[in-house]
Amino acid sequence: MTNVTVSLVCDFLCLGLSVVFFWSTFLVLLGLIKPARRYLKADKKLRFAVLICARNEESVIRLPVKSALLSHYPADRREIIVLADNCTDATAARAREVGATVWEKTEPSTGKGDVLSWGVRKVCEQGGFDAIAVFDADNIVSDEWFNAMNDALNNGETVVTGRRHSSNARANVISGWYTVYWDMMNELSNRVRTNLGLSGKLTGTGFAFLISALDEGSWKTRTMVEDVEFTVQTNIRGGRIAYVPEADYADEQPETVQYMWRQLRRWATGGWQVARTYMLPWLKALVRHPSLRLFDSFFAILTGMSVSFILLFNVLAFAVRMCYGPIDPHAFKMFFGVFGFVFAMSWFTAIASVGLSPDKRMPSVRAVLTFPIFSLVLSASVLYTLVCPTRRWKPIPHGGH
Repeated sequence: MTNVTVSLVCDFLCLGLSVVFFWSTFLVLLGLIKPARRYLKADKKLRFAVLICARNEESVIRLPVKSALLSHYPADRREIIVLADNCTDATAARAREVGATVWEKTEPSTGKGDVLSWGVRKVCEQGGFDAIAVFDADNIVSDEWFNAMNDALNNGETVVTGRRHSSNARANVISGWYTVYWDMMNELSNRVRTNLGLSGKLTGTGFAFLISALDEGSWKTRTMVEDVEFTVQTNIRGGRIAYVPEADYADEQPETVQYMWRQLRRWATGGWQVARTYMLPWLKALVRHPSLRLFDSFFAILTGMSVSFILLFNVLAFAVRMCYGPIDPHAFKMFFGVFGFVFAMSWFTAIASVGLSPDKRMPSVRAVLTFPIFSLVLSASVLYTLVCPTRRWKPIPHGGH
């Protein structure tokens, strides 16, 4: 294969991968035009088991417990349960002090998915619940979260996710980047897909599901991204994730490069695990029961990966042209054109998502202007973990740990 052929192959790979990117862009434009679904107020009040996963979170555990207890929802229709995972601090005591039921897990855990599996099993064994809600130890639940979720679950939805925003949006530029990212997930992914009757994606916390939506009555995830894995499992079974913007909650974001890189590596590693584990089952389900919702469900996961490889193949094509041939102005135009387009789209989506967000905790202008840096780091984590995956799940400290 000649050097020219290698560079052309890389160019065509970039073009092919851009189909995934442009598919998501097409959905955004279509979904923003279509009006959002409004759920009717439900008289029936489901009984929620509210699971809060926590490992050594004594400094923040009061936040989700107190906010959930103070929400405008009948007290007898929800129970706040803290899953204290091998805690060596006062997490369990602090949670009990503010009114939570605490289940202490002492067996070793491989990650949050393992803890959820244990907690969901205990909920099902105890009985008396209609639905399960899931939060992290640093979350703050809005007054109407449960009412909004109850309405959606009583109007045909089985798995629903709320609107995630940052409690520390302006702490620094890193927390600002995350704020933009979650606005993007809320407004340009979950909202538009729900508007179009497609499936959104769970984002780790702030979601709820009917117990009847579980496969054989249990939570079965094996990857480092239990939220994405449960999303794909639900899609393959013919269900969807519905976005409920009225169910908002606050979430603390990483503020250091160390914890940002740790989290992005875990996300990327889990993404590869999901892709490898569920690609074949997804294809089989698509062949058996073709649907636009199922077709799109994997595209929503692959969009980030596609951008990573577009950038990689662009760099490879440029390197081949520079090392094995005369300096060609076309090579520079192609190289900087691709990077310029990706950067421009990153800026555009950042500005659009922040502008569409109803949240008042806005990120700084500096965070929005430098958001392409976060996009590059995210793309780098996808490529890095393909070779050096994260081997062990590590929590992200909260509350200034």
